[in-house]
Amino acid sequence: MTSLPSERKALLFSAGGVRLAIRLSQVREILEVPAGEGDVVARGEHLPSSYVSTVLGLSGGAARYALITEAAPRSALRVEALHGIVDLATAETFQLPVHTLLPQPSPYAGALVTKGEVALELTVSSLGFAPIEPAQDSGGPPPSLGPWLERELRFARGGLVFGVPISILMQVVEAPRLAPVPLTPASHRGLLVHGRALHAVVDVGVLYGQPPAERASRVLLLDAGGAAVGVVADRVLGVGEATGAEETLRPPWDAVFGAA
Repeated sequence: MTSLPSERKALLFSAGGVRLAIRLSQVREILEVPAGEGDVVARGEHLPSSYVSTVLGLSGGAARYALITEAAPRSALRVEALHGIVDLATAETFQLPVHTLLPQPSPYAGALVTKGEVALELTVSSLGFAPIEPAQDSGGPPPSLGPWLERELRFARGGLVFGVPISILMQVVEAPRLAPVPLTPASHRGLLVHGRALHAVVDVGVLYGQPPAERASRVLLLDAGGAAVGVVADRVLGVGEATGAEETLRPPWDAVFGAA
């Protein structure tokens, strides 16, 4: 059975500054509405408004557009900006990386990438009207292991220094462009499109009490059981470079990614 044309297209929009998407088959109508008003009236029907920025825990602006959903009970998704309709034949579609920790059921069905821009595809049935409680980082800081039995790369993150075995280092990405994922824990910095793949990016410093990095100047792609996961680094250290840090932390990286 061939799919409907609306199933092969998605509407792109923004809420709280985050780029989002919804399958066109889930949208009955798009209305421009006065900002700040509550229920939306569409074809004589009063529909409750779900402010997407509020549901995703974001600071939103004037929600001037209402996306009237097809699902029952019908509602109006309030968003701030529209970016057009994309044919999925011209976009790359991804499941979210397994290391992207989210509340369940997840509000996202996956992600679309068009012209290098990531848009999170919403699962309308999981949104509701109230703010969703974000996922949390679990437990305390991971233990630090002894020196590796192989060469390592050291990197600085905040006031800490970490060591990574060379055998699991896949690539260093300079000046990465990260797409935020609302409702993930503080250690998750977003998604990175690299090598025609979508990677979760983790700020391991947060797990050791450091504030989240304001900007990811570089990301180390590490092999986490066959899937690449990004780790935020302020800078890569040279061989024998002194840092003033008390020690080099060598967490069990598989456990870090499992917790993240």
